[in-house]
Amino acid sequence: MSSVIVLGLSGPSCSGKTTLALSLIKLIPNTVVIHQDDYYKKDDQIPIHHETKQQDWDCPAAFDMEKLCSNIISTRASLERKVVATDQGSDKHDFHFASQWANPPEDVDKMAPKKTIGDLQRTLLDTLGINGVENIPFSVVLVDGILLFYDQDGNERDHPGRVCDAGLFVYAQYATLKARREARTGYTTKDGVWTDPPGYFDSIVWPNFIKYNSEFVTRFPEIISDNPVQIAANVTHDRTTSKEHSFLNN
Repeated sequence: MSSVIVLGLSGPSCSGKTTLALSLIKLIPNTVVIHQDDYYKKDDQIPIHHETKQQDWDCPAAFDMEKLCSNIISTRASLERKVVATDQGSDKHDFHFASQWANPPEDVDKMAPKKTIGDLQRTLLDTLGINGVENIPFSVVLVDGILLFYDQDGNERDHPGRVCDAGLFVYAQYATLKARREARTGYTTKDGVWTDPPGYFDSIVWPNFIKYNSEFVTRFPEIISDNPVQIAANVTHDRTTSKEHSFLNN
């Protein structure tokens, strides 16, 4: 087994990816979290949608995919060398174990009941045949973002799905996603704050999700149905990235 596992956590905007990521770091303390949102380009480099003439923050070209992939690879390499930066550390890499956060998000402990995390940890430890989480023989690079496993055109050198060992796809019903997205007051960008214009979810966010994840949507139409069934236990092998993906309805 490799000493480092790169897990991609993807799905539509507001599906609960970051919430799940914060829960997972309670399960495996030796986890480094990389957020795709941190790799958005500068505001004046965000593409303009061809129909709405508005900035399109939900397409692959809005991200610096080359830098994201490079940092995932370098993070894996550093973890394999057991070189991990803390908040106060001098290492040049801008990451650290999530369990070493000096000021972890206030809502981390609310993400999943302690009993649930405890049960999952015990199952993991029993499976690995070890006594405590400190003895887990691997670290995890957890990457979360809306466009980790988007459809490839065959010519893309820098695709985050290619540098992930496995993937977890989180989704929710259309109405839930729309309500969550429209409830948000704004997003901090490289140069300011972005607020969705009226109708942005239906004109850009939702169509882009279907467009750039067409293979997932075709194979699992439950993802976009009005009453999606629970397919959390379903695991599929992605022939484009040679990765296994699990699906969670959130």
